[in-house]
This record gives sequence, C-alpha cells and structure tokens, in this order.
Amino acid sequence: MENTNIFEFSKKDLQKKIKLPKKLCPLLAEICGIHIGDGHLGFRKNKFEYLIQCTGNLNGDKPYYDNYIKKLWKQLFNLDVRFKERKDNTYELRVYSKVIAQFFNQFLEMPFGKKSRTINIPNLIKETCQESISEEMKSCLRGIIDTDFYFVLDRKSPELGAWFASRNLVLDLQQYFILFGLEPKIRLDVKYYNTSAKKNLIRHQLRIRKKRDIEKWFKEIGTSNPKIYKRYQDFM
Repeated sequence: MENTNIFEFSKKDLQKKIKLPKKLCPLLAEICGIHIGDGHLGFRKNKFEYLIQCTGNLNGDKPYYDNYIKKLWKQLFNLDVRFKERKDNTYELRVYSKVIAQFFNQFLEMPFGKKSRTINIPNLIKETCQESISEEMKSCLRGIIDTDFYFVLDRKSPELGAWFASRNLVLDLQQYFILFGLEPKIRLDVKYYNTSAKKNLIRHQLRIRKKRDIEKWFKEIGTSNPKIYKRYQDFM
C-alpha cells in the first residue's frame, strides 16, 4: 500500500489537525520499530474507540520518550503528545485516533490486539532491502533495539540482546543484522516459567556479543535512547 490518501479522518482527527505521512521514510520506519517494541494497537467496539499506546519504563525511558518520541509524533502526525506516569513504574503514551490507528494497521501492518507472539518486521520495510540494508530498515531496527533490547556486561564483555515471544521476529532480526554485516547469535524455543501467567511458556533470544559488531552498530546506526547510549559509553 503506497497511497495514504485513502484513510478517512474522523471529526476529532480533523479538529486535532492530524496529518499522515505520504510515504514510508526512515522516521516512519523508526516509529514502526518503536511500536514493535513498546506499542499496542487497540479498538473498543462498545465505544468505537481507537487507541495507539506505547509504554516504557519510567526510570529508564522517560528522557527517550520526552525528548525523542514526542518529536517523532509531532514531525510525522502533527500531534503534541503527552505521557503519563503510572503507579506500576511505567511511562505511557496514549493517542486516541481513528485515522492513525488505521494507518498503523493497514499501512504499517501493525496488528490490533495482542501482538507479542505474532509480530514481525512489516513487508513494507522488508521490500526496501534488495542487495543491501536500507535506511528504512536501519531505522526500524534502531526503534526495536531502543525499546526492547538490553545492553549489559556479561563476564566483562558487552552484550546487546533481547528476548521475544515472537519466533518470526527473531528470525527477521537475525536476517537483517546479517545483511548489515553483524554476526548475531539466536536461541529458539527456550522454555521458561512465567511467574505472571503462572505457566510454562516459550521465548526466543537474539544476542550481539562481538565488540566489533557493537561498535559497527553504534557507529553506523546508533541509538536514539539516551539510556542505551550512556551504557555504550560506560561499557566500550
């Protein structure tokens, strides 16, 4: 889907003076990556209410949300978004908009409802990569790393990695990290006991452990999240 003029604006969307991007660009791909990591797309039939939600950690992600994600929403959708501090130590963005929700769903291929086990990188972004990795894919990967990845020292060696419920997402990440020139390691179908759900579940891991790979990542793609950048400075 290339034509974004097909989406209908509700009266509230028009009152808010919302705008939609005309085509895929690196900034839009990055907000897609952010949504893959921290986002949720909802629709409540009883209220006919569309919701785009993004939830981070209050202690670690607040500067990233305040100083970067806020600007992305203004640049892409002409919205001055606000965030709320929650009692569960989360920092939350909530946007109620029919046109943006449908845009996320139909243009960016983001599903409504629970997505953790089914999400992957949209075909729209994959199609920008032919023989080499595109700027759109780099931006999408940056958004995913900035929201979902940990960056720690493991036995005095830096490790950039993440656990996901979606097997397909890990395989997508592996493919495009390799296309970028990295050597990621993955572990699939790892059983673990989820204390919240009180049952055994399966998850999948991707890790980048080689110092040259991490340096290449930060030199050529970088991060928009101050938390991750500070850890890079401390570890490297």
